[in-house]
Amino acid sequence: MTAPFLVAAGSETEVLAPADESVVGAVRLSTVDDVPKAVERARGALHDWRRASPFDRAGVLTRAAALIRERADEIGLLHSRESGKVIAQAKKEVQGAAFLLEENAHIARFDAGYLAPTGALPGGEKDMTIVERVPLGVVVCVIPFNFPVELVIEKAGAALAAGNAVIVKPPPQNPLATIEVVSALVEAGVPDGLISVVAGGREVSAALCSAEGVDAVSLTGSVAAGVAVAKSTAHLLRPLHLELGGNGAAVVVEDADLDHVVSETLRGRLLMNGQACAATKRVVVERSVAEELADRLRNALGQARVGDPTDPESDVGPLIDAPSAARVADQVSRAVDQGGRLALGEASSDRAWFKPALLSGLPEDAEVARDDEIFGPVVSVIPFEGDGHAVGIVNSSRLALTAAVFSADIGRAMAIAQQLEVGGVVINGTNNYRPPVVPFGGVGLAGTGREGIGYTYDELTRSRFIALRGIRPPGTPMGGEA
Repeated sequence: MTAPFLVAAGSETEVLAPADESVVGAVRLSTVDDVPKAVERARGALHDWRRASPFDRAGVLTRAAALIRERADEIGLLHSRESGKVIAQAKKEVQGAAFLLEENAHIARFDAGYLAPTGALPGGEKDMTIVERVPLGVVVCVIPFNFPVELVIEKAGAALAAGNAVIVKPPPQNPLATIEVVSALVEAGVPDGLISVVAGGREVSAALCSAEGVDAVSLTGSVAAGVAVAKSTAHLLRPLHLELGGNGAAVVVEDADLDHVVSETLRGRLLMNGQACAATKRVVVERSVAEELADRLRNALGQARVGDPTDPESDVGPLIDAPSAARVADQVSRAVDQGGRLALGEASSDRAWFKPALLSGLPEDAEVARDDEIFGPVVSVIPFEGDGHAVGIVNSSRLALTAAVFSADIGRAMAIAQQLEVGGVVINGTNNYRPPVVPFGGVGLAGTGREGIGYTYDELTRSRFIALRGIRPPGTPMGGEA
């Protein structure tokens, strides 16, 4: 795939479908030498865009959203083929991206800042102070393989709405749908050079994030990737917006509706074939009902239909690539060695395929019960005794993104939820609950900053105040004559 916004002087490489290794398409790769060119293009286009009227910027984004909606089936199928995401989820993601872009256009139109109350301070009675949000400049957006369509809009859409220039680094395994979305933005009127794509691997990503002339980085990826970017840019004090890993837990107390727990847990856990940061990886369940819940989870997981992701009947497709599936198999094997019982599935993979698995009776000190996140369709059941014990298990992971609590006693559920050191807690629902209107993000190694409508916009802007001294008419002193 070639396009004027693709800054690439490297070789062309084929993109293979993880389901059957067939060729989905091709993309020309960027090299480290392409990075300064992309930054120069962005900086050259930045001046006019950041000074354009909010109405004009919003109009471009609205037109792009309409184009994405028109092409939702086409982009969704491409996304499904190159990523392995089942087709219904892929199409829903594309529609969600169009919605996010429309909402960011709305923010671009109406987020006009506010007046600071300097007139309420002694000596400030004659002053007026405007506080506005201004763009950061050139923003690098590093996109993950699991939700590339949604997250390129989450990041780039908010950045463009605020008046930034954007350089998109798509996932190397499945860059095609991301590039199609960028193409829609360009076709809708994003000026030449204002948004570019730099396609490549880790070396190119590292060079881009630390390049001179870049003003901020918004990255969704692994903990290792986030830490590497933080280290390489520490001397620059460059703003970093990082959404990293999550070893999410659901606390299930004995009075919970276990059928509902199973339904909600699997609905979130099997999203993107188990490759979702916010999904429930650990089910922390009161010991009195642990075996019963494990049995119900095993039965439900065993009914999940594994197959061609483009088949509407499939529930679970392949992982993103063969090394990822092999890593999940190795994690499951180690968990069994550390005391877990493989109640469903196998500790083995076939190319990119890994069938759903259940680990029951997992000890709380096993690696996957703490900071070893399983990025695949595996559910781990960890028994607890007493609410304090459950809280300790959940908080033992530094990948503190989201959590859930299931209980018929809302007071007890709230008491547990308020002790969980995570970015968000869902009561009686999957902790993969991520409506776009909440501030999504984690604690500790789960990352820094928050995503969501308005929240991403704030992350990719800064405040600036302009004080107008002495412009208000003098007031009448209290008790004085009119």
